[in-house]
Amino acid sequence: MLLPLKIAWRFLLDKKLQTLLVIFGIAIGVSVQIFIGLVSQGLEKTLVNKVLAYSPHITVHSKRGGFSDWQKEADRLRSNFPEVEAVSPNVNNQGWIKLEKMTIPILVRGFNISDTERLYNITAAIYEGSSQVNDNEVLLGKELAERLGVKVGDEVGILTLGSRQPVTMKIVGLYDFGVAKINNTWVITNLTTAQNFIGFDNEVTEIELAIDDPFQADVVSDQISSALSVDQLYISNWKGQNQLLVSAIGGQKIVTLVIQFFIMLATIISIVNILTINVFQKSKQVGILKAMGLTDISSSLVFFYQALLLSLVGIALSLGFLVVFLRGFNKYIVTAQGLPVVKVTVDYRFIGLSILIFFVVAMSTAIFPALRCIKLNPIEVIKNA
Repeated sequence: MLLPLKIAWRFLLDKKLQTLLVIFGIAIGVSVQIFIGLVSQGLEKTLVNKVLAYSPHITVHSKRGGFSDWQKEADRLRSNFPEVEAVSPNVNNQGWIKLEKMTIPILVRGFNISDTERLYNITAAIYEGSSQVNDNEVLLGKELAERLGVKVGDEVGILTLGSRQPVTMKIVGLYDFGVAKINNTWVITNLTTAQNFIGFDNEVTEIELAIDDPFQADVVSDQISSALSVDQLYISNWKGQNQLLVSAIGGQKIVTLVIQFFIMLATIISIVNILTINVFQKSKQVGILKAMGLTDISSSLVFFYQALLLSLVGIALSLGFLVVFLRGFNKYIVTAQGLPVVKVTVDYRFIGLSILIFFVVAMSTAIFPALRCIKLNPIEVIKNA
C-alpha cells in the first residue's frame, strides 16, 4: 500500500503549481462554506435573541381575565413538561406614574422576581439599588427614572384604571434592559402589590414560560393546549406572533444551504478535474508501472491517495483561513458601539460535520479517474506513447 502512496506523492510534486492551486481552492471553498454556515447560525441566534430578549416563549392566558388557581397550573406546567425551564406568573395593568406635575403612562408588571430570571434576568439588569421588591416598592427603568429625575429611595405615585388616588411607591432599584421602550414603560413590583392595584386578590393575569429550545415553542404550546383545559385558557407563542420573522429565518436557511452546496460542488469539480487530467498526463507512467507488475487495484489507489492528500492538506489550510475569517468578522463588522453586528461563534459540531461531508464526497470523486486508470491497457499506452 505504500507504493501507490509514494507514486501519488510524486505525481503531485511533478506539477507543483497546479497542486498548490488546487489545495488553495479547496481551502478557500471549505473555509468559506463553513464560514457562511456559522454566519447564518449567528444571524439566526441574533434575530431570535433580539425578539425574545424580553419576551416569553409561550404565554398562557385566562379567558376569564385571571387565574384564581394559578399556583396549581404553574406546578402542572413545571412537572408535566420537561421542556419548560421557567414558569413566571405575573400581573399586568396599565397605569400612570405621577411626580409633582408630571403624569406618564406606564405598564405595571407584578412578578416573583426569582421566577423571571430565565425570562428577563432582572437581577443582572439592576445598575443601582436592589432587585428585592417588597410591598409598595418598585423598580424603574433607566429612561423613565431620568425623565422623572428620581433616584433610589425616592417616592412616586402610581395611578391605575379604576383608582381615584395615586398609591405612593418607594423606588428600590433602577434597571437597564438596553431597550428604551421597555425602560420607559415597565414599572416592576411584586405580585401582591400589582394584585392590590387592580383588586385581583390572589389572581394573576397570565403565566409566561421559557423553554429549552425556542424554535419548538409552537410544538410545546400545542402539547400544553392538549394537556390543559383549553376551554378556559388561551395559549400563544412567539412564533405565532412573529410569523414574518420565522419565515425570513427559514428562507435564509434555504439560501445558505444552496450557496454552501454550490461552493462544495465547485470545489469537488476542481478535484475531479485535476485527477482526471492526471490520468491523461501520467498514462504513460501508469502503463509502464502496470507492465512492470503494478496491479489494477494498486494503480487505482494512486488516485485515491491523491484525493486523500489534496483533501487533508486543503482542509488543514481551510481551518487557518476560517480562524482569520471569524476573527476579522467579529472585529471589523461591528456597530457604532463596537459590538459585532452578528456574533459569530465557533460550533465545533457543525465544523466537524461540514468537513466530514466534504471529505467523503471528495474521496468519492476519485472513483472516476480510478476506473479510467483500471481500463488503461499498458501495451496500447506504451505503443501509442
